[in-house]
Amino acid sequence: MNSSTRVPVSVIVPCYNDARFLGEAIDSILAQSVEPQQIVIVDDGSTDDTGLVVRRRRDPRIEYIKQPHAGVAAARNAGLNAARGEFVTFLNADDRWGPAFIGRMHDFLAEDVTAACAFSNFVWFDHSTGKIVRDQFPSYPELRRPVLLKDVPTAFARIPRERAFGVLVACNEIPAYMQVTMFRRASIESLRFDPSLAHGADINFALQTFLQGAVIFTDEVLAEVRLHDSNAAETAIHKLNALKAFAPNVTRTTDLDAYRDRLVKAHIDAALHQTNAGRVRAGLRSYGEGLRLPGSRLLKLKGSMRLMLALPRGLGH
Repeated sequence: MNSSTRVPVSVIVPCYNDARFLGEAIDSILAQSVEPQQIVIVDDGSTDDTGLVVRRRRDPRIEYIKQPHAGVAAARNAGLNAARGEFVTFLNADDRWGPAFIGRMHDFLAEDVTAACAFSNFVWFDHSTGKIVRDQFPSYPELRRPVLLKDVPTAFARIPRERAFGVLVACNEIPAYMQVTMFRRASIESLRFDPSLAHGADINFALQTFLQGAVIFTDEVLAEVRLHDSNAAETAIHKLNALKAFAPNVTRTTDLDAYRDRLVKAHIDAALHQTNAGRVRAGLRSYGEGLRLPGSRLLKLKGSMRLMLALPRGLGH
């Protein structure tokens, strides 16, 4: 442990049979130039050497919770229940932070009491070679629009509360990466991850947070995220399920149009995924559901053209 400044941040690390990566993740937390006050490792029923990896890091701030295997959403919820810091952040057991992550995110939230969360850019790296593949922010071209408020000297921009949900739900890829987001605990006190949504739980949780306050972000790369092929094929389905489940949370009329358009897009994306995977009937069914929803006619027209091109020869003509 170094002699850096310590801030009221709780770090939550959910893990399941990640012993081969977990040491790197914990070491990246311990190497922060600004230290968190609490580190909660939630072992989701691992059968490997996860416990041994944790015990080797003899730091009094580390709290080890082991529970029966219930999935990453349940593990994150256990961490939230144990968190005591004014701010909360998550790190996946197979990812790692650069040394400035906690300090930068903490400063953003401490300087702006209207902000519910802050997130940063990150790079993907290939877990088999260690080589950097790409950074994430090009997937969010919408965040470079000049209408966003650039009034945070140390950040790229801030989106005020009344517009945060509408701007971020409209992104081509919703910025819902928990491992580069820090939350104000007061803003998420009543929120938890929905275990029934599997990989869509992150999106659902992030969107709920975007309703709570302003959102600050920086395009500075502050983390490295391990690139896996697992679960990637069903991402469109997870996103659709998460957005469907989110409907009861959209109560402000100013957010409704953006939500409806995003739900239509999610149906189209799911339809394309299913069609490309050979599940044509399921794809057409998803598209039909999206077509019947309120939303942009232009978006639906473009979706029709994309689906026609994806259909097997003979069906699209």
